Amino acid sequence: MLNWIIDFSLKNRLLVCLLAVALVVIGGRALSRLPIDAFPDTTPVQVQINTVAPALNPVEVEAQITVPVELAVSGLPGLQNVRSISKFGLSQVVATFEDRADIYRARQLIVERLQEVELPAGIERPTLGPISTGLGEVFHYIVRSEKRALTELREIHDWQIKPALRQVRGVAEVNSWGGFEKQYHVVVEPERLIKHGVTLAEVIEALQANNQNVGGGQIVRAGEALLVHGIGLATDTEQLGNIVVTTHDGAPIRVRDVATVKIDHEIRRGAVTAEGKGEAVLGLGFMLMGKNSAAVTRALKAKLAEVQPTLPADVVVEVLYDRTELVEKVIRTVQHNLLAGALLVVAVLFAFLGNLRAGLIVAAAIPLSMLFAGNLMLQTGIAASLLSLGAIDFGLIVDSSVIMVENCVRHVGQRKDKPWMDTIRDAAIEVRKPTMFGELIIMIVFLPVLTLEGIEGKLFRPMALTLIFALAGSLVLSLTLMPVLASLFLPKTITEREPWLVRLAHRLYAPVLDFVLARRLPVLLAAILIVAGGAWLATRLGGEFLPKLGEQALAVSTVRLAGVSVEEAVALNDRLERELLAEFPNEIEHIWTRLGTAEVATDPMGIELTDFFIALKPRHEWRKARTQPELVEAMRKVFNKVPGMTAAFSQPIEMRMNEMIAGVRGDVAIKIYGDDLAELSRLSDEVQAVLNGIAGASEVTGEQITGQPVLQVKVDPDAIARFGVSTRDVLSMVEAVGATKVGEVREGQRRFPLAVRLPDRQRTDPEALAATLIPTASGPVLPLERVAKISLTEGPSTINREWGRRRVTVQANVRGRDVAGFVAEARAKMPAMPEGYALEWGGQFENMERANRRLLFVVPVALALIFVLLYFSLRSFRDVLIVATGIPMGAIGGVLALWLRDMPFTVSAGIGFVALSGVAMLNGLVLVTFIQQRLRAGNPLEASIREACLVRLRPVLMTALVAAVGFIPMAVNVGVGGEVQRPLATVVIGGILTDTLLTMLVLPVLYRWVGRAR
Repeated sequence: MLNWIIDFSLKNRLLVCLLAVALVVIGGRALSRLPIDAFPDTTPVQVQINTVAPALNPVEVEAQITVPVELAVSGLPGLQNVRSISKFGLSQVVATFEDRADIYRARQLIVERLQEVELPAGIERPTLGPISTGLGEVFHYIVRSEKRALTELREIHDWQIKPALRQVRGVAEVNSWGGFEKQYHVVVEPERLIKHGVTLAEVIEALQANNQNVGGGQIVRAGEALLVHGIGLATDTEQLGNIVVTTHDGAPIRVRDVATVKIDHEIRRGAVTAEGKGEAVLGLGFMLMGKNSAAVTRALKAKLAEVQPTLPADVVVEVLYDRTELVEKVIRTVQHNLLAGALLVVAVLFAFLGNLRAGLIVAAAIPLSMLFAGNLMLQTGIAASLLSLGAIDFGLIVDSSVIMVENCVRHVGQRKDKPWMDTIRDAAIEVRKPTMFGELIIMIVFLPVLTLEGIEGKLFRPMALTLIFALAGSLVLSLTLMPVLASLFLPKTITEREPWLVRLAHRLYAPVLDFVLARRLPVLLAAILIVAGGAWLATRLGGEFLPKLGEQALAVSTVRLAGVSVEEAVALNDRLERELLAEFPNEIEHIWTRLGTAEVATDPMGIELTDFFIALKPRHEWRKARTQPELVEAMRKVFNKVPGMTAAFSQPIEMRMNEMIAGVRGDVAIKIYGDDLAELSRLSDEVQAVLNGIAGASEVTGEQITGQPVLQVKVDPDAIARFGVSTRDVLSMVEAVGATKVGEVREGQRRFPLAVRLPDRQRTDPEALAATLIPTASGPVLPLERVAKISLTEGPSTINREWGRRRVTVQANVRGRDVAGFVAEARAKMPAMPEGYALEWGGQFENMERANRRLLFVVPVALALIFVLLYFSLRSFRDVLIVATGIPMGAIGGVLALWLRDMPFTVSAGIGFVALSGVAMLNGLVLVTFIQQRLRAGNPLEASIREACLVRLRPVLMTALVAAVGFIPMAVNVGVGGEVQRPLATVVIGGILTDTLLTMLVLPVLYRWVGRAR
């Protein structure tokens, strides 16, 4: 079959060349249409269910909303996890499905189940979060003005900017955060209610009954249809004030007689400050799942530029965070790596082949293989990213072409009177097996990567598929186009004199080869000792899931004492922004903070939680630090000045991904399950104490689930029975401390909620609330404290649940050591859990354990497949085992390289070992195949071994060096995103160097020893 392919290609050279041109056209078009992103999206298929209950505390939110919603969604097909969070005024339930689930079907199933949920009167129906992911938050901007109030700015954003941006193709949601959400408030005065003999319930009923429009169908008159439209909807404060509540002796009692009608705002659940200039309104653009982040972000910027001229002259919209900046930096990193790697590979080819035409023929395989891969990437939906394109080594891709063209060059140099086409054909056929089997081996070693699940699978599957696509293209080219180009462009006569670099290699290698063949036993013992030493060193490396991806931005999560007011938190955030800008003027480009929760609760936080977002300037402008970790430590000192506040440093995408995937934001998370919140809080404190005592622990924090001050108004059943007051009357007055929504007011196309509430004195002073007068059935009025027990207590600030059980999470980041070693030590020191309580480990460590378990199972299966493939190539079990010795020989170098660079074992490094095993066996396969050919020709064993080693020295060195030098730019790269590439490249370079050295020394000795045993 392979002979036929080579024959066909050489007989139809024009057709092969035309097909190559077609590949260039189709591949170029595919690359131009390929979606671009910084990193692969690792978010699972997830649906957020948000329910807003503006006045309910966390306990009531859990009991009345969260638990019914959890019960409704449980049992759905493909459901993997259900977790929830209950906060003041908000319930969020997050349902996570298996990766192959369709997001739209999952949402449809949830909507159907939610129809069955019965919620308390006055609570809006649950809504689903945007169809977005952890990488979906692509655009942040602020709206500010020197003249306008925050209420007006929020209105401009919600009714002018937001609708325009939601028109952009690929946008899932535009969210509002901060400012004041405009409402019409009817502020009822209890004293005036008593004076006019009106109850709060009557005011609410009057507003609901007298503020609406209706349709009356149509009237047909003389063949003409008239639409009937009843109008009773109030459109301003004056009309609302004129609504009649009741009449006394023919005199109307209007709303304005018992209340003040004014424009106010919703109870605040969040706020935003920016650039140390006070509060602003923040807009967040979310990308639809699966869309091109670069294209969506550019379209959002363009639409924002269109909207700006339509806004009032004093309103300024400023972009703070733009994903295209990160994407462009990452793509620059990838371009640099690919270009530098390609140039180094071409340089090695020229140096070893000593022939410019031969070098150019091999180099042509690089762009053609990439075009082949680009077309398949587009067909399979793989985006061009740091991990899909950034980990491609052109050295691996051209290995088969190197072997093919090098053999053609050697045969041309020895051809004498042999016909030209026969020379090329024989040269190509001679190495067809090692060429094909070598590429297939490298492809097979990447199959385990395709079986990875969860985050690690989504990160590395695109890389493995892209490399497999490129290798498949390279294999096809080596059997078709490379022989054709060699027949067309190689000179007809080539002097047999080898390049000086190859002659030097032969001069150095020949005596060493004779030396090791003469001392076989000491060489084998030394090799065994080296492998054993490498295995011991591997146990000292430690491990973590992934190196952190540098994003050129920081996200700092701070936690204060529960119960802090929005105004106090805003003032502190603004002061910290000014201090950071003053301290780090050369490092900070933009700084903005957001606390609490946005309009659409994609990231639900309490008022005590604040996220600081810091966009950094280019690193060459920094003065206070050289690296990001140094900058983090310098900034930490500013945050540590604030008493009672803890700060955890992360990065925007990293933090968002951790939160969406695991519900936590740290490297290591310890989840404690139980029922009693006080006991959970105690256990959380114990676990935090243990973690703080372990070396490497940083930013150890526990969820603040208690400590929320609560003014409890408990109805006294005896008192209300004695005075003839209903529980509903008492609770209506309590509910009005917040705001009771009774309708809406329309201003043209704009709609604003209408709510009834008590005056500010009852909302700010517990004693004033206790003295609020309530009418009784018998006539006299009583203060609230006479019919209810009012006490100041402490309650939960947040209630987290997972799979129907309450949960508290302790999380920590690990600095200065590996995560695996940290967790092992922490596990040994963890306190025992009381009965009914359970402890579970999570965070990034959980992902690493899952990836390791999967690789330990799948890698042996892949190696077995490779052994089968090698057997079909070599037809000898002994020769297969000899070739397989390249795996431990290469692994030694990978382990040593990680140790020398002080890098822990990560999934990224693991992928490097997988790639290395394929390259390592390729060198052995080239040598053993040649030895077999010489033995079949009747040559003696030792002469065959010596000839094979010397003749195949050049292709072995070339394939090894091009693979190694192709990874050098990644190994030394310090650009954005280089953190993930460095461990992979380090392993491959170190492994190839030791494998090449040991293969050329140990494999001949092994073959000589095995051959003697035969």
